[in-house]
Amino acid sequence: MTISLNGQWTLFDINEPEKLRIPVSVPGSLYSAMLREGLMDDPYYRENEYISTDISDRDVAFERSFDADDEMMASDRLLLKFYGIDTLAEIVLNGTVIGTAENMHREYVFDVTDIIRPVGNVLRVNIFSPLKFIREKNEKEPLWGVASTIAGYPHIRKAHYMFGWDWGPKLPDMGIWRDVELIGVKGGIIDGVYVRQDHSRVSEGVVGLSIEVTAGRKCSEELSVKAVITAPDGMEYEMSAEFGEERKACLSCDIENAELWYPHNYGAQPLYALSVKLYDKGEEVDVHSENIGLRTVTVSRTPDSEGDGEEFAFVVNGIKIFAMGANYIPEDQIISRCSAEKTEKLLKQCVMANFNMIRVWGGGYYPDDYFYDACDRLGLLVWQDFMFACSVYRADVDFCSNVKHEAADNIKRLRNHPSLAMWCGNNEIESMWQYWGIDADPEYKKDYLRLFEALIPKVLEFYDPVTFYHPSSPSSGGGFNDSGANNKGDQHYWAVWHSLKPFTDYYSYKFRFCSEYGFESIPSIRTVRKFAEEGDLNLMSPVMEAHQKCEDGNEKIMYYLAQMSHYPYTFEGLVYATQMVQSDAVRLNVEHMRRNRGVCMGSLYWQVNDSNPVISWSSIDYYHRWKALHYNARKFYAPVLISADGEDKDNIRLNVSSERREEFSAVIRWRSRMNTGDVIAQGMENVVIKPLSAEDHIVLTPENTGIAADMRDRAYIEYTIMEKGIRLSSGTFMFVQPKGFRFIDPKLSVAAADMGNKFKIVVSAEAFAKSVCLEFSGGDCLFSDNWFDLHGDTAGVYVSKAKLPAGISSEELARNIKAVSYFEALELEK
Repeated sequence: MTISLNGQWTLFDINEPEKLRIPVSVPGSLYSAMLREGLMDDPYYRENEYISTDISDRDVAFERSFDADDEMMASDRLLLKFYGIDTLAEIVLNGTVIGTAENMHREYVFDVTDIIRPVGNVLRVNIFSPLKFIREKNEKEPLWGVASTIAGYPHIRKAHYMFGWDWGPKLPDMGIWRDVELIGVKGGIIDGVYVRQDHSRVSEGVVGLSIEVTAGRKCSEELSVKAVITAPDGMEYEMSAEFGEERKACLSCDIENAELWYPHNYGAQPLYALSVKLYDKGEEVDVHSENIGLRTVTVSRTPDSEGDGEEFAFVVNGIKIFAMGANYIPEDQIISRCSAEKTEKLLKQCVMANFNMIRVWGGGYYPDDYFYDACDRLGLLVWQDFMFACSVYRADVDFCSNVKHEAADNIKRLRNHPSLAMWCGNNEIESMWQYWGIDADPEYKKDYLRLFEALIPKVLEFYDPVTFYHPSSPSSGGGFNDSGANNKGDQHYWAVWHSLKPFTDYYSYKFRFCSEYGFESIPSIRTVRKFAEEGDLNLMSPVMEAHQKCEDGNEKIMYYLAQMSHYPYTFEGLVYATQMVQSDAVRLNVEHMRRNRGVCMGSLYWQVNDSNPVISWSSIDYYHRWKALHYNARKFYAPVLISADGEDKDNIRLNVSSERREEFSAVIRWRSRMNTGDVIAQGMENVVIKPLSAEDHIVLTPENTGIAADMRDRAYIEYTIMEKGIRLSSGTFMFVQPKGFRFIDPKLSVAAADMGNKFKIVVSAEAFAKSVCLEFSGGDCLFSDNWFDLHGDTAGVYVSKAKLPAGISSEELARNIKAVSYFEALELEK
C-alpha cells in the first residue's frame, strides 16, 4: 500500500526562516512557490531573468507532517520514496537524518521502518543551493561547459539547461519536483519488469513474450507472480511463476494474431495492457501495470549504396523508415509548470505535422512517464539521450557510481515503451572533444570513454540489452573516430546558421541521418507582447536582446534576411520575414534529404518547442503557437512529398519521395507562371510511385516551361502530385530569392462560410502571393493550413469552432482574419 505525501508543504529559508516561510505545493519548487506568493517577478517578463538567478543562492527546506494508519504500521517494512529531488538534499524524518540526495535524475528510497510513528511524523527535506555548490567545486577543479551558461554546472547532476543555454535563461530552480510516497511492504515489492519479444514467428501471426520480474531486497522466500496481458480485442493471456535465485521470476507466453505497433504514418499503434501481481503465500502484496506494444526496432549500420560509408536507418518490424521529427527540450524552465495536458497537446501537434520521431535532448531531464505514454499512443519513436550535453565531466568513483544509479533508474522505467527506439550516451561531447578546441585536461577525455563507452553500455547490457545504443550524437560509432562524418552515423549540421553558409550548402552533403540542424526566428507577435512592452519592439532593444540567448543571434538573423528578403519596415514585418526564412531554411534541407532516401534516412531539426518565450530555433513557441516552420513541416514531412531540385536552374527535377508501404498511381501536374499568376506553360504526367522510395519523374527546362533566363525575376513554377483527384503534396519553385522577385499586389481577400462544427475560410488572390499568413485578431487560432502560396487563385482553409469565441458568425470571423503575403508584410507597395 502507499500513502501519497504530495500536496501542501511549508517552504522556508534554512538560514533566515524569518525572511521566508511560505506554503509550497509538492511536486513543486522554490521559484513556483515564490511566484504564487507574489515574492518573485515573472522571470520571463522583459529583463527580469537578470534579477531572478540569485534566488537560487538560498538554502531552503521543504517540510510537512503526516500520519500512518494502522494498516501501514502493520507492514513488514516502510519505505519513503522520492521520485525526484532537485538536487542537493538532506532528508530528515522525525529529527533523524535518513539520507541524502545529489542527483535530480534519480529516484531515492529510504527504509524508515524504525522511524515512522502512527501520528505526527515530521518530514523535512533540506535543499542546498546549486549555485554555491558549483562555485565551490569549480574553484577547486574548473570543468569546461557551454559559454552561455553559469560556470561549473558539469559538477552537479542537475538539468543543465537550468543554468542557461543558447535558448534558455539562467534559472537554476530547486525543489521536490516529482512525487513522494510512503510505501508499506508486506512480503515483497516489485522492483522491475522487463519484457522481451520474439518475432521469429511473426509471419504466422505469433509474437513470443518473456517477462522477467524482479523483487526488491529483503523479500519473503515464498513469493510468486502472476501476469495478465490483455490484447486490444480483449483476449487475455495469463502466466504465473515462482521466484528463483536473485529475486527473479520468468514468465512467457505466445500472443496469437499479434497486432504490431508502428510509427505514425506507417501503421496503427495497438497497445497491450500488462498487469503483474506479486503474491506472498498466496496474498496479493504488490501490482505493476503498463502498456506494451509488439514491435522490433533497431538501427541498421550496413554499408550503403554510395560505397564510401554506412547507413544509419531505423528499422521497425523489418521496415527501414525515414525518421522525421525534431529535437525536444524541457517545456518550461520552471518544471512544476509542466503537465501531462501540455505535453499531450505538444506531442499531438507534432503528429499533426507528420512527425514519426522525437529526440529527447541530453541537456534537460528524463521526461515524465506521461511523455512516453503519449508517444506510445501517438506513434512517435523516441531517440533518448542520457542527460549529458556539451560538457567535460570528472568521472571519479563517486561520479560514476551516481551515474550508474541514474542510468539504471531510467532504463528500468522506460525500457518497455514501444516508442523507445534508441539510447544515446550524450549530446555533442564526442565531437566537442574532436573539433571544438576546448581547453581542458586530456585526462578528462579518458573520463569520457569511461562514462559513455564503458559504464553506460555495461548498465544497458544488464537492464536493456536489446535497445540500440549510440555513444554520442553526432557520432560515427565512437572512439573519437571522425565523429562528425557525414557518410556514416548521425550528423549535426550547423554550417547554415552558425557558419553563415548559404542554404545551397545543404546540397554539398548526403547526410546519412541529420539529427540536428536549424534556423532561428522571432515568435508570434502575440507571444512577443507577453514579455515586451511597445517601446521594446525593436530587435536590438535591451529586452529583445535579453530574449535572444544565441551569441550573435540577432546579427545572424539580419545577415540571412539581407540575403533573402526586402527590409522589413515594421516589427510585425520582421517577425513575418524571420519565420518565412526559417521555414525555407529547414524545408530546403528536408527536401534535399528526402530526395536522397536510401542514403539519408532521417531528419530531426532543432528544435520543436521552447522552454520560455524567446527568439529561437523552435517551430512551436512557448505558448504552443505555430510558427511558419511547423505549418510547413506538416507539408515537407507528409508521407508523400513532391519537391523540386533546382540546383541546376536549366534542368529542374521534380522528385517524389514516398513513405507509403505500398505502390500507388498518381498524377504530377506542373505550371510555369508569371508574377500575375498567368500560366505560361503546363504539363501533366501519370506516374507509378514505388513503396518507400524517392525518384525523379519530370525534368523542367527553359524549352518546356517557356521561362527564359531573363524572365526569372518575374516567373516561377508550381507543381502538384494528386491521387484520384486529391492533392497529396505541392510546392513552388522560384529562380531567385524573394527580394529579387518582382512581386505585384495580389489584392488578398478573405471570406468565411459556416460548415457546422467548423468554418471554411476562403482566401483569394489576384496574382502570385508567396507565403500567405493568416492571423485571427480575436485570439489563438489553429488553421488547417497556413503560410501557403496562392497563384492568382483561391484556397480553402478550415478552423474548428471549438477553438473560436462562442457564437462568432462567419462574417465576424472573416472581418477578424488578417491575411498577408510577402508583398504586404514587407510593404512592397512602398
